[in-house]
Amino acid sequence: MTTEPTPHAAVQALLQFQIRVPVDGLPAYGADRLLAELELFPVWCVQREFGRSWNASEQALWARVSAQLVGSAQAQPRIAVRGRGSLADAHTRPGAQGAVAGPITCDIAALLRDGGVAEDEGAALDLAIRWWDGARRAGLPVDPDFGECWRALEWMGLQRQLMLLGLACRDRHDSGTAAAAAHAARLATLLAAASKVTLRYGPLKPLLRLLQPLQGDTVGAGYTF
Repeated sequence: MTTEPTPHAAVQALLQFQIRVPVDGLPAYGADRLLAELELFPVWCVQREFGRSWNASEQALWARVSAQLVGSAQAQPRIAVRGRGSLADAHTRPGAQGAVAGPITCDIAALLRDGGVAEDEGAALDLAIRWWDGARRAGLPVDPDFGECWRALEWMGLQRQLMLLGLACRDRHDSGTAAAAAHAARLATLLAAASKVTLRYGPLKPLLRLLQPLQGDTVGAGYTF
């Protein structure tokens, strides 16, 4: 029976992948792909899952927030990225198969935010610091200011959470295999996590106007940098 690696081991394995796999020659994980991933949210989650339609003002709000998230990702240094968020994925043998040239925080954001590896805010922060410190020591082009690195990681994580909301709804509508209760719980978890990030950063707070009609839970502010 295979034992799933611990979060700390997964962070170390991720660093080894990022250190060993060169970015040169990898296909780009660029703005077009990021925007296409974000659009899964309004199409499949908002419209198909919840049956809501945005008015012109809400559509403009979404376009602004999408541009901010994509701009943040595009402003980051590019390294080899796998874009998968499970502990097992992070701990596989480093290799370039399936890798793309993407934002430096993409894989650590996927690890911390996609599947609840570190649902506790303090644990997530600890793992992010361990990754950031290891990346700095290894000479990876991580931001020397951890506060700015954490902001970029959170914004990248929000992009992924919105994408995952769309994917979860698309997969359920396409295949119908996900149990209703598990599907609803997954959406609630992702919506709550996304809302917490929007509350932490002024430029993202307008997004709450689009998220809150899809959930009823009150969320807290958490850490702010």
